[in-house]
Amino acid sequence: MPSSAVRVYLGCSLDGCIAGPDHDLSFLESVGPVPEDERGDALTFELFLESVGALLMGRRTYQVLLDYGVWPYGDRPVLVATHHPLPDAPGGGDARRVEGDIATLVAAARAAAGDRAVYVDGGDIVRQALDADLVDDLCLTILPVVVGRGIRLWDGLVQRRDLEFDAPVRYGPHMVQLRARVRR
Repeated sequence: MPSSAVRVYLGCSLDGCIAGPDHDLSFLESVGPVPEDERGDALTFELFLESVGALLMGRRTYQVLLDYGVWPYGDRPVLVATHHPLPDAPGGGDARRVEGDIATLVAAARAAAGDRAVYVDGGDIVRQALDADLVDDLCLTILPVVVGRGIRLWDGLVQRRDLEFDAPVRYGPHMVQLRARVRR
């Protein structure tokens, strides 16, 4: 995969929710930590993040991070698509406000990432990037839960995208991870 790849890494419920009602992410923690010896061939978030030079997310996703008070991205630049003022990132993280259409936003993230990958996060931004054919690959970790209501990853997607799947892998005793590349 080229180092400037635009990548998606998300956990979701079996019914495709990336968050529950009111952006509730508690279901993502329902299986608990996966011991190192049970990770198998799964791509852990930490390993995935090693390839990332910058992130692009929407304002709602950024707000969820603020609400949780967690900043897992170190000193990587996080570009937040918003027209509104941006509160500071927790722990002195590097969050930057950006505006424009999705192609402009992804170009800005690529410039910030240098020769490393861009991590696109948040349902709306992921859908826009997929619709604009800007995503190169996806890694989805499916949790053993049906949320029923919430933010569904695929709702609102307009364009069909054909994918090439790797073989699914178990991630600990309870999850399955799917990795796919967008076919062009």
